[in-house]
Amino acid sequence: MKPGETPEQIPDADPLTPFEQALRNRVPSREALLAEAKAQTARQRRRKQTLGGGLSLLLLAGGLWLLDPALYSDDLRTPVGTRDSLQLADGSTIKLNSATHLRIEHRLRSRQFELLEGEATFTVVHGPQPFIVRSHGVAVRDIGTVFNVRSDSRGVAVVVIEGEVEVSANDAAPRRVHGGQQWLAGAAQAGTLSAIDPGRAIAWQQGKLRFDGTPLREVIADLQRYRQAPIRLVDPRLGQLRVSGEFDSDAVEPLLDLLPSILPISVSRAADGSVSIKAR
Repeated sequence: MKPGETPEQIPDADPLTPFEQALRNRVPSREALLAEAKAQTARQRRRKQTLGGGLSLLLLAGGLWLLDPALYSDDLRTPVGTRDSLQLADGSTIKLNSATHLRIEHRLRSRQFELLEGEATFTVVHGPQPFIVRSHGVAVRDIGTVFNVRSDSRGVAVVVIEGEVEVSANDAAPRRVHGGQQWLAGAAQAGTLSAIDPGRAIAWQQGKLRFDGTPLREVIADLQRYRQAPIRLVDPRLGQLRVSGEFDSDAVEPLLDLLPSILPISVSRAADGSVSIKAR
């Protein structure tokens, strides 16, 4: 178009020619459309990665919740001849007898404890998380109770003071144990259930040892908890002798000296503090 000419003066002029540039300014070019498409694809990829990472974190957290891992643990030990007690954050209480080693496991979904050695009484406050005590293959699950667990050379003994617990061992079916009952599992025997005086089981909390026709071998196992040097039963047959009475756990040495006056045995002491019990 020459200066001064109008579209009407140009032969075969396209009437839409004046609007062509305006349309081009309004409609993005092919290159611009491709650039925008690439940018959108990149944004979608980043969004998927973010969502995928968040989902992975959620799945990981969910898996951890289901697995109930131990986050950390605390070890509690009582020296020979001492007792201790503690109150947990949920209000439950634990009393520890002499020479006891208890591990408290802090987990996501449960309250778990491992009694490696010794004796402890658990008074449980109910909560949404299960309360479980383990000891050498035995698991005690609280149902509503106060219970005592002892773990020593005789095996694992669970005595229910009040309420009931569920006890399982060696993949056997769980068994309910009620107040006034004792469940005992030895190293080479399955658990056996018997009646017991709950007061006798926790007499140690008052510094007492109660025996009611108790075999001498079990008396010795109880006394051993309160002294460092060993007590040896030279003749295993003497372990069948019976002892009755209530004694102070702080007076183990006088009790050892008293035994020959009530049983046909002799007690000798060595320089290292060990004690040997023989037939008289």
